[in-house]
Amino acid sequence: MSFSDYFGAQHQAFLLKGQDYRRLFVSAVDEFFDDQDHNLYIAGQPGVGKSWTVEDTADQKNTKMITLKGDMKPWAFVKSIAVGVYLLQPNEFLAVYIDDMNDLFTPSKGFLDMFKIAMDKNSGDRLEYNTSLGSQVTQAEEIEQAAIQHWKDLDPTRTGFVIPFNGRVKFIFTMNTPLATAQDLAQYPAGSPKWIPLNNRHAIYSRVTYEDLLMDRETYWGWIADVVWNTTMCPGATEEQKAEMLDWLWDNWTNAKETSVRFVEDKLWRYMAKYPNKKDYRARWEKQKA
Repeated sequence: MSFSDYFGAQHQAFLLKGQDYRRLFVSAVDEFFDDQDHNLYIAGQPGVGKSWTVEDTADQKNTKMITLKGDMKPWAFVKSIAVGVYLLQPNEFLAVYIDDMNDLFTPSKGFLDMFKIAMDKNSGDRLEYNTSLGSQVTQAEEIEQAAIQHWKDLDPTRTGFVIPFNGRVKFIFTMNTPLATAQDLAQYPAGSPKWIPLNNRHAIYSRVTYEDLLMDRETYWGWIADVVWNTTMCPGATEEQKAEMLDWLWDNWTNAKETSVRFVEDKLWRYMAKYPNKKDYRARWEKQKA
């Protein structure tokens, strides 16, 4: 049986919308790894498989990639990049994957200036660490010390060091936070409290290829339905079981604790598979309401 045997024309249209958005995302990731000539920032809801897609594509294309996510201090970030570029062979490309690193837009963390320089094609294409090294180098791991010393030796008199990219390092971001356009900035007076955080996000916008995949309810549900129905997500689930999970998710969209691919697999399908009796798994589903 097909999707249309379980869902009417309205939900079939939602599926098509979700598939279109998902194709845009997959295509953008493919182009990033194939072209290797631009930075990519994708904004979208959590839990729809963004991280898995990026990491799986890098594996399929045999591309070197380092993944940086969550809370991270600038020094840890710099060490990771220093080692990654240090270990590159001639003519190799390095993708730096930034996954929901919320500190990126916090001016006091120091990331913004580093990224603005690193992703500027004309005056950048390098990572600058303009802070005295001190004892933090001796506390680093052996490979980190070797990498830092290598970059430091390029300009021993400089405070900190510079890691030249020479066009071989590009950044790919998957974030929940959308970037700001010039039109967004124009809504507020320059320097105002609302303008400042928008300006920080706009600084990244001007240096990347930007895909805004933030979705309304119908498209978001369609994306999830496409993944659940047409991939290996929820292994072992029958079409009838998939339809029941998707139907429950739609009906409880506003009061479910989460709406995501991860939620369907880790909660709905896990309970359905472990407790086959409908009364049992449905009771556990009800506990997933906020």
